Amino acid sequence: MKKMTYVGMGLICLFLSGCFYSAAVGVADVAIIERTKQKHAFVHAMEDGYEKYQKDWAGSDCPRNEYEVSPKIVEYAKSRPPYGLDAALKMLMEIYNDPEQTDQVRSHALYHVAVAYMRRRESNYEIAEEYLQTIRDDFPGTHDCVVARLLKEVKERQEFQGNFEDTSEG
Repeated sequence: MKKMTYVGMGLICLFLSGCFYSAAVGVADVAIIERTKQKHAFVHAMEDGYEKYQKDWAGSDCPRNEYEVSPKIVEYAKSRPPYGLDAALKMLMEIYNDPEQTDQVRSHALYHVAVAYMRRRESNYEIAEEYLQTIRDDFPGTHDCVVARLLKEVKERQEFQGNFEDTSEG
C-alpha cells in the first residue's frame, strides 16, 4: 500500500513538474518576444527621431556644425536597446564634465544632451532649457544660432502648455 502511495505521489509530481516546466517555458518565450519587440521599437524610434531631426534642420541658416548630431552617438544608442539613449546621455555628460576636453567638445556634448531631452518620448523641456542656457552662457560662439532657436521653441512650448493648463483648470 505504501509503495502504491509513493508511486502515485511520484506520478503526480512528475505530471505537475512537466506542466510547470511547460508553463515556465511559455512564460519565458513570451518575455523574450516582448523584449525583442521593445528592442525593435527602440531602434526604429531612434532612427525616426534622427531622421526627423535632420529634416527639421535641413535648410536652416544656422551653421551645420552647430546643430549636427553625430551619427556615431545615434549608433551607440541604437546598439544598446532599450536603454541605449540613457547610456549615451551618461557618456555625453562625462565628456561635458571632463575639463581636459576643449570647450567646443564639451559644449557639443551638452548640446546633444539638451536635444535628447527635448526630443525623447518622455521629453523634459526644463532640463533641456537649463542645458541650452548653460551652452549660451558658458560657451558663447559655439552654438549661438541653434541655441537661440531651441530656447525660443522651449519658451513657445511652455507657453502652449501653460495655456492648456489654464483652460483645463477653469
